[in-house]
Amino acid sequence: MGSLPESVAAAVAEMDWLTPADQAAVDLALRYAMQIEAGISKGGQDATRALYLGPHLLRALAELGSTPGGRTALGHNTSGRVESTLTRLRAEFGHSA
Repeated sequence: MGSLPESVAAAVAEMDWLTPADQAAVDLALRYAMQIEAGISKGGQDATRALYLGPHLLRALAELGSTPGGRTALGHNTSGRVESTLTRLRAEFGHSA
């Protein structure tokens, strides 16, 4: 398992829809990842404090389209991805969202 900043950087590298205007959000996501990683490395209360940044990192990634929900909100095609059980059941029983 790689580091969190490496994972964020790898995810960003796959986001071919990003433009230079998105760079500040990318930088913010990477900063959150670095802060989380540093806090966890220190342990104790630093680790606990760092984990409070987790939801902020997740939100930044979602805004960039790096989560399933974020990609859907941006209108990116997610076909070929694993279909959720709820989506499959809705389709099977004829219910819409």
